[in-house]
Amino acid sequence: MKRVICNTKFELNPFGDGGSKRSVQIRDLMAENGLDFEDDLFVLPKRTPKLQLMRWAIRAMKIVRRYYPKTKRGLLSYNIWLVKYYALRIPIVYDKYLRQDVVFLWENTNDKDMLYLLKATGHPVIGMPHNIESLVTNHSVEALGEEVLNLRHCDAVYAISKEETWLLRLLGVNAFFLPYYPPKEVEANLLSIRKRREVRKANVRKKILLLGSVTNPPTKKGMQVLVDFAANKSLAFDLRVAGYNTESLRIVQHPGISFLGTVTAEELDQLLVETDAVLIFQPPTTGALTRIPEMLVAGIPVFVNFDAGRNYLGMSDVHLYDTCEDLFETLENYVPYQAEHLLRDKMAESQFVKTLNNAYLLSPSCL
Repeated sequence: MKRVICNTKFELNPFGDGGSKRSVQIRDLMAENGLDFEDDLFVLPKRTPKLQLMRWAIRAMKIVRRYYPKTKRGLLSYNIWLVKYYALRIPIVYDKYLRQDVVFLWENTNDKDMLYLLKATGHPVIGMPHNIESLVTNHSVEALGEEVLNLRHCDAVYAISKEETWLLRLLGVNAFFLPYYPPKEVEANLLSIRKRREVRKANVRKKILLLGSVTNPPTKKGMQVLVDFAANKSLAFDLRVAGYNTESLRIVQHPGISFLGTVTAEELDQLLVETDAVLIFQPPTTGALTRIPEMLVAGIPVFVNFDAGRNYLGMSDVHLYDTCEDLFETLENYVPYQAEHLLRDKMAESQFVKTLNNAYLLSPSCL
């Protein structure tokens, strides 16, 4: 079994943002299955002599020209680019791991240049995109094409959603599916919330929680659309709006809408215990790939639009709505209940562990 060298841009915090939680989930899974792994940020030692940097720059040109696709850059800008992206990384990647028996787990897929340096060592590279990044930022077909070309160089890729897995495989990437499941510390907290919900008293008037962080532009836009719509309706339930900086949405006055703003972890837990459902709305974007499964583990039904609900559409406790009118009409007639416990996808997890254990056997013929 090879040692797994992990590279991620996210903080390894189980209670952090979605990217952090995904990274922790992956490490929990490797630890649970006895894999030998470590994280390496590939950081260069400070105060490296200029002469040594120049030597690495020359070596970078030789190495990268063998592995990196042809570029349209001019000679000067090309060499500057080589020095910037490779010369400073030669000693922390190529020299360090060339003769070690390792497999790379490449999560930081925004750093496409790192992929080719990892490949230059001759070791397997498993891509772990937390999303298809080109569809997160500019929704550009050209950017998507470039990202797909990069991912094709991975020996295998594990996508976080069914849709991404299908799309990548269709475009020639050796892609597999590993859905998000909360890290063990988060799962324990969600299960505690689930137990508290089972013995809670029923609300006299239904409580619906609109949850999200407005630092995420698509989330903010979606929350604002729902708040603006609700502001002009006579609500048959109490709508609570909570999440980081959601106090900035407090621009409407309505007796049925409470703007709770940024809440502590303890306050959020209590809100989740009390709520009858969680509401999510997003314009076309990456979806609520961590929020939805966490709510289901906690026993909370979720109402989502198509874009927010990807990967979980069709599940009995994930209720899809098309328009705001449909949503609020459905909520008026909604009878609260406890959602079924979302289970881990053991088959997908087993496939992932098997891939890491047998990475040196990977080839396109294994499809």
